[in-house]
Amino acid sequence: MPKLFCIGDVHGCSKTLADLLTRLRPDRDDQIVFIGDYIDRGPDSRGVVDQILDLRARGFQVTTLLGNHEYMFIETMDPEADVEFWEERCGGLQTLASFGVASYRDLDPVYRDFFKGLGFHVKIDSHIFVHAGLDFSTPNLFENRYAMLWARQTDVDTKKLGRKRIIHGHTPQPRNITELQRQRIRTNRILNIDNGCVYPHVEGLGYLTAYEVTENMLYHVPCLDKG
Repeated sequence: MPKLFCIGDVHGCSKTLADLLTRLRPDRDDQIVFIGDYIDRGPDSRGVVDQILDLRARGFQVTTLLGNHEYMFIETMDPEADVEFWEERCGGLQTLASFGVASYRDLDPVYRDFFKGLGFHVKIDSHIFVHAGLDFSTPNLFENRYAMLWARQTDVDTKKLGRKRIIHGHTPQPRNITELQRQRIRTNRILNIDNGCVYPHVEGLGYLTAYEVTENMLYHVPCLDKG
């Protein structure tokens, strides 16, 4: 039976992603959803994107969502954007160095196409995958794109959500909390799989996590990219 994997925030940790994919051993019949934040803070954002592009080139079914960090990178093209904030506070300088460019404009078209092709959410069977969260104050859960990239509030209105479940990242949390959420997903209907891969020196964080939806299983690998 084909499996459905979802992979949390990678943040430029290419060695860690390679280790996780080796452990998952996906088949081409499986689906893989990446939840966003491929870049920034870690040392090899380009290597992360290259691995995703390689999966697609080899025939794997890969869906890539937009994270707030990719959004900030793209928005540096706006003359009014706070480029300095992204570069110095969000890890943008590491991303530019990884791609060997001075700006988003200088990216190879292959990478620009990758970033432009990222979606805000995807619905697969009874699951909604999104980077940050959904705005339950609006009639249309998918109207507020800001919430899908930036929301920290993850309270769920089960009446509006129905039988669906939300899988998201964006807000780093210890992996034991993610495990508790996994155990309670049938009732709480939400799971955060961002275990702060890029923060190995913070207690409880420093893991890249994947969620295998079909069997309701979590996979964690420790960060290999930041000493």
